[in-house]
Amino acid sequence: MPKLPKRNKRRPFKRNIKYLKREEWDKLRESIDNYRDKLIITLLYSTGMRIGEFVKLRVENIDFEERFISILPENTKTGQGRTIFVPREVLNDIKAYLKLEKKKRGEIFDLTTRRVQQLLKKYSARAGVEATPHTLRHTHIVHSLLDRVPITAVQKQVGHRRLTTTQIYSDFAPEQVREAYERSSP
Repeated sequence: MPKLPKRNKRRPFKRNIKYLKREEWDKLRESIDNYRDKLIITLLYSTGMRIGEFVKLRVENIDFEERFISILPENTKTGQGRTIFVPREVLNDIKAYLKLEKKKRGEIFDLTTRRVQQLLKKYSARAGVEATPHTLRHTHIVHSLLDRVPITAVQKQVGHRRLTTTQIYSDFAPEQVREAYERSSP
């Protein structure tokens, strides 16, 4: 029997990348009535962190002065550490949460991946949108590109090894193309 040629095991990345449009993101945020839960979901969205990185996040990994979070290599999918930017208002919310919880060291939230998924499922159903932790990551990337954050900065923020991985997301933001044409039209 003749040998069949080997198939390329890598699937094309352009599978169903789901992200929230801005109005869906707003609806999701508005549906959250718990301070901690809102902080969790906002932190996932605003940083583009993977859920595995998020649940291992420790107080000691946050530089409140420089507004960065250090993601340790052992906590990443790629095995490469990185430093990610955190918006000032999110950092202020983290500070307030830590003060409220009287927490100075250790894991910030002490939650499992499954528990975060459950929280997001609850609020997504309440808001009438479909969102998972990974959807928030995709949403961060697409919204950042729409906001004209340089693609290399987005790549570094989310920890993509290859720029081509980040570039794929621009295909999922047709609004960006429309906006560019509308700006250039007389």
